[in-house]
Amino acid sequence: MYDLEYLTDDTGRRLAAFGYWAGYAGAAVSLKAWAAQQRGGLCGPVHAHADKTLLLEELRAQLDATGQPRPHALVIGAKGRVGTGAADLLVAMGVPVTRWDMAETAHGGPFPEVLAHELFINAILAQSGAPVFVPAGAVAPGRRLTVIGDVACDPTSDFSPIKVYDRTTTWDQPALRVADNPPLDVVAIDNLPSILPRESSEDYAGQLLPVLSDLDRIDDGAWGRAGVLFDRNAKGLTQT
Repeated sequence: MYDLEYLTDDTGRRLAAFGYWAGYAGAAVSLKAWAAQQRGGLCGPVHAHADKTLLLEELRAQLDATGQPRPHALVIGAKGRVGTGAADLLVAMGVPVTRWDMAETAHGGPFPEVLAHELFINAILAQSGAPVFVPAGAVAPGRRLTVIGDVACDPTSDFSPIKVYDRTTTWDQPALRVADNPPLDVVAIDNLPSILPRESSEDYAGQLLPVLSDLDRIDDGAWGRAGVLFDRNAKGLTQT
């Protein structure tokens, strides 16, 4: 049994992933949360769209209806799949985007620039050594930040870079309000690509097909690496 998440190239990068559309959809829901704030409310339920054009049309109408200038957004992890997808959606909506990656976060923090943007999209996985981008104290007044889109979405990890919330959100309740004055909402949905099932599925299939074509060489390349990982972990299991 092979986990498709562990099919990687020789640098460790996954060969097939839903990250781009997770970032795209996550940024869209985060903008919906911002638009809801401008109306004095909390983001309502979200749903799947037949294609991205319908999502863009719906979102643009919601943003325009606020009568407000677009918020300024910061994307951390902007060079990865998730960050690229998020930035592309934001640009399509006319949102000014600041793009950060490893170079901008290498000093380890603190990062007051995060609180100086109305919208923050986190595209960095929670892992050992990850810096904290939003400390627990960020709920206090004196910030421009009002929406966090945690696309990486791992709030229960000790290594989570966002310390103001402790649970994921859902399609029915996509935004969790963690502060009121000014408001601060967190969007942390763990199945975001399903909001755009067509694009997500076609993209993933296109990435996976070349890997499947090598399945006859099960001991080589990506399949060989996945097999080694499987064997290594299987040895640690005990039979009952």
